[in-house]
Amino acid sequence: MVIFYDQSALVKNSINTVRNSLLLGLILVCVVSFFFLGDFRNALIVLCSLPFSTLFAFIVMYRSGMPGDLISFGGVAIALGMIVDATIIMVEKIFSAFDHTAKGSSINDSIMAAAGEVGRPIFFAALIIVIVFLPIFSLGGVEGKMFRPLAFAVSSTMIGSLIYALIIAPVFYRLLHRKRHGSKKGRAVHPVILKHYKSLLLYSLRRRKAVIITISVFVAAGVLIFNLLGREFVPTLQEGSVQVLAYMNPNISLKEISAMTSEISEDILSFPEVDDVLADIGYGEVGPHMHHTNYACITVTLKPKSEWNDVDTQEELVEKIDERLGEYPGVSISFSQPIKHEIDGLVGGAGATVVAKLFGHDMAVLKAKAEEIQSVLSHVKGVADLRTEQVDGQTQLQIEMDKEQIARHGLSNYRVQHTVQSAIEGEEVGKVFEDEKIFGITVRFEESYRQNIKAIEELLIRTPEGYNIPLKELAHIETVTGLRQISREDTRRYISIQCNVRGRDTGGFVRDAQKMVAGSVEIPAGYRLAWGGQFELQEAANSRLAIIIPITLILVIMMLYGLFNSLRDVLLIMINIPLALVGGVFALLLFRENVSIPSSIGFIALFGIALTDSLVLVSRFDHLRKKGMELREAIITGCMSKLRPVLMTTITTAMGLLPLVLTSNTGSEIQKPLAIVVIGGLVSSTLLTLIVLPTLYEWIIARTEGLVQCPAVRSSPE
Repeated sequence: MVIFYDQSALVKNSINTVRNSLLLGLILVCVVSFFFLGDFRNALIVLCSLPFSTLFAFIVMYRSGMPGDLISFGGVAIALGMIVDATIIMVEKIFSAFDHTAKGSSINDSIMAAAGEVGRPIFFAALIIVIVFLPIFSLGGVEGKMFRPLAFAVSSTMIGSLIYALIIAPVFYRLLHRKRHGSKKGRAVHPVILKHYKSLLLYSLRRRKAVIITISVFVAAGVLIFNLLGREFVPTLQEGSVQVLAYMNPNISLKEISAMTSEISEDILSFPEVDDVLADIGYGEVGPHMHHTNYACITVTLKPKSEWNDVDTQEELVEKIDERLGEYPGVSISFSQPIKHEIDGLVGGAGATVVAKLFGHDMAVLKAKAEEIQSVLSHVKGVADLRTEQVDGQTQLQIEMDKEQIARHGLSNYRVQHTVQSAIEGEEVGKVFEDEKIFGITVRFEESYRQNIKAIEELLIRTPEGYNIPLKELAHIETVTGLRQISREDTRRYISIQCNVRGRDTGGFVRDAQKMVAGSVEIPAGYRLAWGGQFELQEAANSRLAIIIPITLILVIMMLYGLFNSLRDVLLIMINIPLALVGGVFALLLFRENVSIPSSIGFIALFGIALTDSLVLVSRFDHLRKKGMELREAIITGCMSKLRPVLMTTITTAMGLLPLVLTSNTGSEIQKPLAIVVIGGLVSSTLLTLIVLPTLYEWIIARTEGLVQCPAVRSSPE
């Protein structure tokens, strides 16, 4: 027995990709954490949150019956950089509190006071990240089954990180710091960076209008670019195998199609990147696909990419194979992949990315209009493997009864038809029993009496009077080309026009195709054109998210209001979201990625991630003002003291996701858009947190409370 296609290889390669990205991200996060913290014991406390949170997530996933696959492990990899954020803030605050508490207070009191100050913001920040992933749980169908494990993994990991930061980290800190560390400080941000940041901050505070205008232009540009980006359900997963689907003349014999398929297979094997091929002719009448014997499915197993020389990507290889196979006359070739082909069949009813179904009652009209639609689609940019479903072309023997002659000889239509059916198809005349097995006995004419029209014309029909008459005197017999199948959906006839998309996004292709067909093809009354394919899943997911995400944002606003008891502070924090999203949009443009479900999940993740730093910073401003500081002094002191934690949380999150962006191994296509969006959003949201948020905070507080801004204040970080 020889295994020609093994899906476990794809699973192993995908898991290895995520595992390697997870390990590399872990190393990068460790290096960044130690670099910023400086103190080995503090770095150890922070880094121990990584194994605790990931193991906590794995235990919860195991107990919940959640499988460990590309998507769920990818969720842990995505949360990797966010795991340490809460612990960093906690450790930084405790470390700082040791230098600013009264000498008479105990170490435990200092730790409790510091944990009490940041514990509430940390709790709400982590909880917000969990809440913003709730829309993913609401997804249904294929998209829900694909991405719910990711949201579950991220949520479980963040809950584990929250438990560690609030309970274990303070205890761990007490065990490792048995006495006060005096004037010892962690590794501070370089003085040059502090100096330039303070100068930039003061400049922004003095130029509020310029800052607001700049950010408004930036957000407007992001909205414009977002509308210009391509759309797709998910990026195509490169499975390591290709399916070459060959459609031939409906009347081709098994011998002819076997020879043609063997010739095509030999051509495919001539490519050095191909390891093996296996061809199937026809398809069973079960599952999403049913094909006749004029259909051949050739499964092409590819060698590892490290052994490729002439091409760099699977798309390039498919294009080269397509050019070679285009030389075969009378053969319609299309390409897919084993898993993709099955999903396309389940979603759109055909093994193609885009399917246009024309519904109606008259097959002649359906065929004529389908040909018009195919002609229009052939001019749409990005179309590939375009074909119309074969509904005719089958050679048939047509026997048309002559009712007058049949009546003249005392016969009936049924008597003649029954005799023809018994002679050609056969009739069961008995059964044979063998133990528990039963076999029918079918009798029909020998092949020489039914192999051609002449033999059938001489078929004798016995009349009631006892004489025989040839069939040709009772009916008109001829060979015609007729229908080979009639497809139905919801009891309505339809013909499908199918194609794949190469070199552009599926959503943009469908929009252009719909526009061109609507302007060029007139659909008769009573007929309907429906578009199907994977883009349907994206539209369904977007429709659901458009309802759930606003509800989630309302929940987040309610939580923030419960924390600050100030709508003004809540709105200041929420301003961080649009700039973070714009950063993700620019990142997609830079990496030439489309808007897809993974990138949409990245935008959802940014809702929570972008709020964390701004939440902590606004909390710091309010805390300093309650201690009696002037407005600008509180802003500058708070920004300088939180510069290192903000940079740490941003860089650790980015470093945790960076391996997913850099890798190009199997499975990376699904995770890469999400990581790109989050990293891009982190860059822009950090800019907002450190520059724009303090500027808006001063402006709004001064206007609402009638304060007069004081001049620049000399301040050192806490």
